[in-house]
Amino acid sequence: MLLPILAALLAVPAGVTVSTANSVATGDQDTAAVATNRNGDVAVVWEDDRAESNPGDNTNSEIYVRLFRNGTSAYEKKLSAGGTAGVPWKHVNPDVGLDDKGNAVVVWNDEPDGNGVFNVVYRVISPAGTILGQGRVNADTAGQQLTPKVAVDPDGTPSSPSAVAFSVVWEDVQGSLTTIRAAGYTNVATKAYEVVASQSTGAHHRPDIAVSASGDATIVWDEDSDGNGFYQIGLVRLAKANGAVTLSRRAANLNGGGQQVRPAVAANFTGDFVVAWQSDHTATPGIWERSFTAAGDPRHGDVEVTNAAGAAAPAVGIDDQANAVVGWTAAGVDVWARGFNRDGTTAGRLPAQTYSGTTTGRQDQLGLAVSAWGEIAVCYTDDNDGNQYDQVLLALGGSNSTW
Repeated sequence: MLLPILAALLAVPAGVTVSTANSVATGDQDTAAVATNRNGDVAVVWEDDRAESNPGDNTNSEIYVRLFRNGTSAYEKKLSAGGTAGVPWKHVNPDVGLDDKGNAVVVWNDEPDGNGVFNVVYRVISPAGTILGQGRVNADTAGQQLTPKVAVDPDGTPSSPSAVAFSVVWEDVQGSLTTIRAAGYTNVATKAYEVVASQSTGAHHRPDIAVSASGDATIVWDEDSDGNGFYQIGLVRLAKANGAVTLSRRAANLNGGGQQVRPAVAANFTGDFVVAWQSDHTATPGIWERSFTAAGDPRHGDVEVTNAAGAAAPAVGIDDQANAVVGWTAAGVDVWARGFNRDGTTAGRLPAQTYSGTTTGRQDQLGLAVSAWGEIAVCYTDDNDGNQYDQVLLALGGSNSTW
C-alpha cells in the first residue's frame, strides 16, 4: 500500500487524511467513484490501466474496487475479466453503491470483444470481498448503452434480510435517439423491471440516480425532450417493485434559460434528496443546487454554489438531516466542496474548501459521498507530477459542519 499523504501538509480541511486508493501505482488509474454507508464503510471504484504505456489510451483497462472499513482497507478486488486477445477491449466508466450491511454494487461500460459496442454490467460484492452475483443490466444489446450509474437500497429487501437491492440508470443510444433507461433489482439476480425513465422524444444524456430506504429510484439527467437544443435537469422517481412513475417527470431546476446540464443527485434514508448541476442561465457559468423533501416538494429555489472560473462536473451528497455537500472541479486542476443546510443556507456548514492534496499538477474527476451523519468522503484523480499517469486519491475525515 502506498503511504498516506499527511493532511497537515496539504490544502485540505482540518482532520482530513488523504491517501492513495489504488495499491498498485504503475500505469494509469482514473475515473473513480465513491460510496459510503451508515456503518463506516467507504467503497472506491476506478479504471485501472496498470500495463498501459500511453496514459491517454484506456484500451485494456480493468475495473477495480477497494473497500475501507473505518478507514482501514478491508479488500481490493479486480471485477472485470479482460477481453479477447489481440483486440482493443476495454472496461470503463465505473460507479459504486453500498448498502448498510457492507455489500457493494459496481456497474460499468463493458466491451470485452473490441467491437466498439458497450453494454452495462454489474457485480455484487459481499462485505468480505466475495462476488455474490453478476450480469448484464440492459436486456437489449442493440445500439450503445453508456454512462451507467448505480444506487443501492440501504436496507435491502425487507422480506429477505440477505437480499441486496439496487437500481441502475444509463443512456440508451439507438441511432439518433438517446433516452435514459433504468433497471431495478430486488436481489442479486432478481430483476424487477427495466423501463425508459426519460421522455421518449428529444435528447437525454448523463443520468444519475439515488435510492432511499423505500427502494424507489430518484433519477436526474440532461433533458431536451422538445429537441430545441436547450437542456433542463430532468427529474423522475420510479417504484422499486415495477418501475412505475411515482414522482412525475419534471424539471429539477427552477430557473430556465441557457444550458442546465451534468446533474448529480443524492438521497438520504428517508427519501429527502438534493440535486446539483451546471448552469449558465445568469450568463456566468457556475454550479447550482436545489433541495427537495421526500415527497418531491422543493425546499428552496435554485441556489448558486459557485461561479468560480471553470467550475464544472458537480457531485453531491446528503445526510439524514437533509444537509448537503456539493463538490466540483475548478478549471480541471483542483477539486472543491461546499456545505449547505436543508433550506439552502450555509451557516454552520463546510465553507467552500479545496480538497486537492497539492497545489501542483492536476486534480480532477471528483467523486463525493456523505454519510448519514454528515461525514464526507471524497475521491479524485491526481497527476501532481505532470507525467499524465494518474492515481486515485481518497480523502476521509471531513465533516459538513463548522462546529
